[in-house]
Order: sequence, then C-alpha cells, then structure tokens
Amino acid sequence: MELQRLLDDAKALINEAQLDDGFWPCGVRDMVLAQTRHSKRPSCSVVEPMIGLVLQGSKSVQYGTEHVRYDAGDVIVVGSALPMVSGLVDASPENPYIALYLGIDMRVLRGVYTDMGSTSLDDAGPALESGQADVEVIDSLARLFRLRRDPIAEQTLGAAAVREVYFRVLRSDKGRALRRIIRADSKANQVAKAIAHIRKEYRSTIKASDLAAISGMSASVFYDAFKRVTANSPLQFQKDLRLTEAFQLLQQTGTPVSRVAHAVGYESPAQFSREFAKKFGVPPRELTRDHVT
Repeated sequence: MELQRLLDDAKALINEAQLDDGFWPCGVRDMVLAQTRHSKRPSCSVVEPMIGLVLQGSKSVQYGTEHVRYDAGDVIVVGSALPMVSGLVDASPENPYIALYLGIDMRVLRGVYTDMGSTSLDDAGPALESGQADVEVIDSLARLFRLRRDPIAEQTLGAAAVREVYFRVLRSDKGRALRRIIRADSKANQVAKAIAHIRKEYRSTIKASDLAAISGMSASVFYDAFKRVTANSPLQFQKDLRLTEAFQLLQQTGTPVSRVAHAVGYESPAQFSREFAKKFGVPPRELTRDHVT
C-alpha cells in the first residue's frame, strides 16, 4: 500500500537525519515533514494555504467554531490562512504523529486551475476540507517526496510534480477549499481579501463596514460569507489572530504578559488574560513560567 511505503520512507528520513519533534524541510520545494511524539498542551499557529497528508497518528484542530480530527490516511486542504489550535489525539514516542505538508503557491495553483479549464464555481464555504485521501493524491505526494533522493531530478521535475499534486487535489472532493478561493469572482476569494487586511492590521481597530467594502459585498452578505469560510465572525477572527500571536510570543520568548498584551493590540492586560484563558484553557502566565523553567 502506497501510504505505508510513504510512511516507511518518512521514518527512514527521520532516522537518518535524527529529526526531533517539529517541522523539517524535505529538500523538495515547499514540502515539510512534521513529527510530534508528545505535547503537554495544545499548540496554535496561523496555518497558511497548504495540502497535508497524515501518515501516522491522529490530531485534532479547532478553527473558529469548527472541530476537526485528522487520522492516518487523511488529506488536509487549507485554502485561506486560518488561526488554529491543535492537539495530539493519538501519538507516542514509539508511534509519533507523522505528516507531510506542502505549502501552496497560489500563482502556480491558479495556473493549474486555468489549464484544467474548470468553470464550476464553489462560492463560499469552509476554507478547510479534510477526509480520506484519494489514491491519486497519495501517489502524487509520494512521487514529490521521493524526489529528495535525487537533487538533479528534484531540480528538473520538482515543478511538474508540484503541479501534479495541485491537479490531483483540485479534482478531488477535498479540493473544494482550493476551488472556492481560486476563482476571482467567488465570495471565498473576496473574503480572502478581508482576511489579508485583518492580518495586516490585526493590532488596530477594524470596522466591519471597511472589511465589507474591501470584499466588495454588502455588510450582511459579507458577514455570512466570512463565517462560512472561517467559521468565525470578523471580530472573533481578529481576536484569534491576536491571541495566536500572543501565545507564540509567550511560549517562545517569555515576554511579560502585560507587554505581550499591548504588543498584540490589547489596551487592557486584564481583558487579554481573560480572553487568553478562555481560548487556551490556561492563563498566559503559565506559558511564561514554562519558558523560565
């Protein structure tokens, strides 16, 4: 079975390179190998557009009000940047969570979509789709991953191999997340413009009316489309971006809580602490303490 062969290849790379937990470039385009053996608390990040394939283990993620579980053999397709909280469901030092993730070049993706001559329009819907991967998708990702063994082949065939992955995913039912975003006249594409603005200005006060104008929609249509794409209101999406950035600052630098609160746009450290604890289940000072100890 191709999935098992791909898992064996991934484990061989982990052993050869003595990789620890984390995300490791595979030496093939924008593909990374992820390994997680254990984690004492959930992690969070803004996930950029990507295609992922779980090779072993299970993970749960939350974005907005949606909860999704990934299991071995599942493909994950993300069409727009989303702040996510993730946690391990099934992983151990002996059998870690292992997955491959391929970052998406939207220009190349758009070219593949155009070459396919597709005219069907998936308008507004979830920016994340997941489920059992088609054999064709697994095979194309395996071919791309194995190019790492031959730098000349990677240089010569890598771009074509990436295009094949995009093609296989776009044709699959999980490709809806990409088909929605790639069409310039879709509501999902217009929502993506608002997401880009929120990410740029997340520390500032943002009016919903301004976001609707950026998206070229009425306020009510924009609000509905935004929630369908992100499973969040625009205001909560901005809060999630702030809290995600704060989580990473606290975890990676140990910066005092009050300074982090102001750095991500909160005027009140007390309000920041309340919203942080509500979202992540721990007060922000716990992450600072972990960094110190």
